[in-house]
Amino acid sequence: MDTAHLKAFLKIADSASISRAAESLGIAQPSLSQQLLRLEDEIGFSLFERTARGVTLTEAGHVFRERARQILHATEQAVADARHLRADARGQVVLAMPPSLMRVVGARLVEELARQAPSVRLRLVEAYSGAARGWLETEKIDLGVLYEVHPLRHLATRTLASEELVLAGPSGRFAADAKVEIAALAAEPLVLPGPQHGLRQLLDRDAARLGLTLQIAHEIDSLDTTISLVEHAAALTVLPLCAAAGAREKGWISTASIGDPPLRRTLTLARNPSHVLTHASIMVEGLLCRVMADCASAGLWRADANGE
Repeated sequence: MDTAHLKAFLKIADSASISRAAESLGIAQPSLSQQLLRLEDEIGFSLFERTARGVTLTEAGHVFRERARQILHATEQAVADARHLRADARGQVVLAMPPSLMRVVGARLVEELARQAPSVRLRLVEAYSGAARGWLETEKIDLGVLYEVHPLRHLATRTLASEELVLAGPSGRFAADAKVEIAALAAEPLVLPGPQHGLRQLLDRDAARLGLTLQIAHEIDSLDTTISLVEHAAALTVLPLCAAAGAREKGWISTASIGDPPLRRTLTLARNPSHVLTHASIMVEGLLCRVMADCASAGLWRADANGE
């Protein structure tokens, strides 16, 4: 379908007159009438009712007008995206990721980007999955790392890694290399993030599958506060191992693997397809994948990372 025909149709619809539309487009009225007839022949139905005073949209024409606008917008967006990719990587990219992952890769990503693409300004934002998903949908951020539990409608995604989750308690609660069954999660009070967050949704899902009821003592959307509560024996929590490693090495908390094989979660990188795709955001995406893979292979992060 010729986009020129769609543009002509929209101009006629807006003008309610073929003659006025032809004048606005700078073409002869017979030529515009022929374009409209060819379009109607192609789609198989009439778009306008012809009257002595001009034209009015048919019912089908009203529906077609909305779709035609969407098609033209998508075409213009594709051209704009391609032009952005021809340019050097520059400009700002906003990337949101969970606090636990930020501790592992945040500084390393900034340093690597400064070396490879100094014209790109990276803004890193700590956010749990629920908040990051909302920002992606409203186009407030370019990229977001989420914990994939439910299908992410309207978002383009790629799998980044899967990482081990552990049960964390106060110092001395668990011996080195301790293991617990998933059922142990329902035996004690827990401090977890709110129900809109990916980790919580994963635990709620697994608990429901096993017929367990989790004892939620506190809902805290702060990693530091959660670790502090665990340190002071207020409750246990479930964390990715990378989030617990620092406090465990300092002797503040202890951890145990959950289940056999160990409980894991998947990290997904998401972007909104309707948001402008820039060379800078593609550069950041590629570097993030490589930095995550490097951290995993160096033993800094216990995860299976996809470095592609």
